[in-house]
Amino acid sequence: MTGVIIQNTLRSSWKQALYWGLGMGALGLYITVIASSSEILEGYANLLETIPPALLSAFGMGDARLLTTTEGWIVTIFATEAALILSIYAVMAGLNIAANEEQAGIMDIALSLPISRTQFMVEKSIAFALISLAIVLCCIFFPLTAIVMLNMEADIAKIAISMLNIYPGLLLITAVTSLLATMMRRRAAAIGFAAAFVIGSYVLNILGEAVSGTLATLLQTLSFFHHVNGEAIVIGAFNPLTPIGMLGVVLGCFALSVIMFNRRDIGL
Repeated sequence: MTGVIIQNTLRSSWKQALYWGLGMGALGLYITVIASSSEILEGYANLLETIPPALLSAFGMGDARLLTTTEGWIVTIFATEAALILSIYAVMAGLNIAANEEQAGIMDIALSLPISRTQFMVEKSIAFALISLAIVLCCIFFPLTAIVMLNMEADIAKIAISMLNIYPGLLLITAVTSLLATMMRRRAAAIGFAAAFVIGSYVLNILGEAVSGTLATLLQTLSFFHHVNGEAIVIGAFNPLTPIGMLGVVLGCFALSVIMFNRRDIGL
C-alpha cells in the first residue's frame, strides 16, 4: 500500500494549498504591481533611509537602496513577509503529520492499515512537503506573471530563486514542529514550543542585525529567517551550501520524529 497515505493526505488537504497559495499569490501580485512605478519605489527608498537600520531589520529589510529595483523590492518586501506568514502554515503542517489525528482519536484507525509507523510518518511528511512546495510555487508564479504582463524590467531568475529559497525554511519549521509533537504528550505544549522556535528565530535575526562582529554572526547563524533572506541572492552573495545545510537539519529532525513516533504509545 505504498503511497496510500500520500494520496489520502493530498486529497484531504488540497484546499489548504489552494487557499494559502491564492492568498500569498495575491499578496505577491499586489507588491509586484507597486513595483511597476519607479517613483513609488524611489519614494519608499528615500523614506526608509531615514529609519534606523535596527528597525529596518525588524521588518526584514537590510539595504534600503535595494528597494529602488523591481527584484530588490519584491524580494525584500514579499519574500520576507511570505517567510513570516507561511511559518504559520508550516507549524500547522507539522501538527497535521501526526499530532492532530492522535488528538482527534483517529490515529488508531490510520495505524490499523497494513503499513508501518515509519511509512505513515514518511508519507505524511512527503505529502505536506509537496503541499508546501505548491504554495511556494504560487508565490513565484503570481509575481512573475505580473512582471510579464506589465512588461516590467526585472531579473526574473533572482526573484524565482529568492522565493524558492523560502522552501527549506518552511520544511525546517514543519520538521521541528513534527518532532516536538512526537516528543510531547500535550498538543498545546508542542504548539507553544513551535511558536517559541519561530518567534525566537525572528528575534535572533533582528538582534543579529542590530549588533556587529562575532556576536552578530552567531545570532544570525541560529536564525533560519536569516538563511531564507533573499537579499543575498539579489546582490550576488548567495551561498548554495546554506539551503543544503538546512535540508540536512530537516532530514535529521524528521528522522528523530520517526524514531520518537515508533516509540510512542498512541492515545495515552
